[in-house]
Amino acid sequence: MAPKISIIVPVYKVEEYLHKCIDSILSQTLNDFELILVDDGSPDNCGTICEEYKKQDNRVRVIHKENGGLSSARNVGLDAAVGEYIGFVDSDDWINSDMYESLYNMCKNNSCDIAICTSNIHYKDKIVTRDTYPLTILNKGQAMREMLQGNFYDEVVWTKLFKKTLLEDLRFPEGIVYEDTAFTYKVIHKSERVCSIGKPMYNYVKRENSTMDQAIKNIRIDAVLIYDEMYGFMKENYIELSGLVAFKLANSAMVVLNLISYSRDITKHKHDYNRVAKILNKYFYQNITSPFFPKNVKVLLAFTKLYPASYRLLINTVVRRRGV
Repeated sequence: MAPKISIIVPVYKVEEYLHKCIDSILSQTLNDFELILVDDGSPDNCGTICEEYKKQDNRVRVIHKENGGLSSARNVGLDAAVGEYIGFVDSDDWINSDMYESLYNMCKNNSCDIAICTSNIHYKDKIVTRDTYPLTILNKGQAMREMLQGNFYDEVVWTKLFKKTLLEDLRFPEGIVYEDTAFTYKVIHKSERVCSIGKPMYNYVKRENSTMDQAIKNIRIDAVLIYDEMYGFMKENYIELSGLVAFKLANSAMVVLNLISYSRDITKHKHDYNRVAKILNKYFYQNITSPFFPKNVKVLLAFTKLYPASYRLLINTVVRRRGV
């Protein structure tokens, strides 16, 4: 008989955190689950640790594979999963003991396809918890809007429990970052009812605070490309939400343009700069008339539309004045 839940954990270079993560899953108050540990070619002792847990608990399954990244590991886990519902946990995080029992019962008691909780974000010197709120049940259109607005929840998969039938023809895109953003809206579209509660049951570890130098070193335009694709999807299926996507795209695009403008090696990123500016300009009308942007941001959008390089010059002028 298939378990109620399959919990998929990609594992890569997390030896310091792995025991706490796995122990928190194996101590769940709902014990009818399978735990799929996907060793993504980890070069440390993670693979051995996974095998030790497999010997100790027959709910644990271990898959060893060549390194392919987070999405690849999750997809391998999805291919192997047999549970009625699917959950995802990152291997450097941990969960409260009642998380999956709560989410499973929320789905069953309210005839929902997706259940969502909130999280505690653990920084080096503080813990940030989102506001609490009572059980809320939304149809897929309402749930899609909420995901984009982010008042109750956002697109991350690790606070969610999904009915497996929603995922049969969906997989995480590989080779990109922001894979959750590219995945979750498609799952919500296939659902009928989504329930969420403002109860922090997932513990996310912020392993390092981002710095400007690190951000510039790892400039990626994936979010812009994902929102560009999402806009077409929303325009076809949820036209009333397309403005929100254009807003999120513009924010992501301006972050990339800013980072490239800060960079000391602008020539290296010239192609990405021009590509992002071109995509941003596709949405000029939607964003220049958007109620979400203040006047000063709309001025920046106008600079980008009229002459993309002028945006970079303007940012550089601000940087010099501030001594960044």
